Amino acid sequence: MPNMLQIDPKKASGATKEAFDEAARQFGGVINLFRVAGNAPNLLKGFLALNGHLNDGAELTGRQIELVAMLVSALNHCDYCVNVHMKVGMAQGATQNELLKALSAEADDAETRALLEYTDAVVRNRGQVPAPVLEMARAAGFSDKALLETIGVIGQYTLIQYVRHVADPDHDFPLVNEFDAVKHGAAFG
Repeated sequence: MPNMLQIDPKKASGATKEAFDEAARQFGGVINLFRVAGNAPNLLKGFLALNGHLNDGAELTGRQIELVAMLVSALNHCDYCVNVHMKVGMAQGATQNELLKALSAEADDAETRALLEYTDAVVRNRGQVPAPVLEMARAAGFSDKALLETIGVIGQYTLIQYVRHVADPDHDFPLVNEFDAVKHGAAFG
């Protein structure tokens, strides 16, 4: 049972309705996580604004963004978001196998592997990326713009994953049974 009220979009008004309308425009609907975030429409609007701007003129492809989001979800122990990004990632052109490998920062191609290793280093080291990891990402073809966009994706999804952890909304996507928070997640402490 959720720790916070999940607001019914049909009953929303004011700023919450505006946020839900934007969520529906960007994501095609109002998932349970957004229904909880609607309790603070300013927060949900901020998340949605960042999402809109990150996708506006991004160098990262939708597939790359979803692979990064999948890894961030795993590192942050967010089973809800792993489930979401499995579905969205496949809609953006990633295969199920690619998304499952992303849970462990693994990939079959060097470019994706460099992006995921960079993402892993940013999250685990709280932005203190070792020079060899940064150099590897650049050698794989990622510009400073793309590397900064990656940080934006990390921040965006870390924000909403923390909301998920506190609020514990009902799951509304099929479970990804291969996800194991202990195996895939970053250590806390």
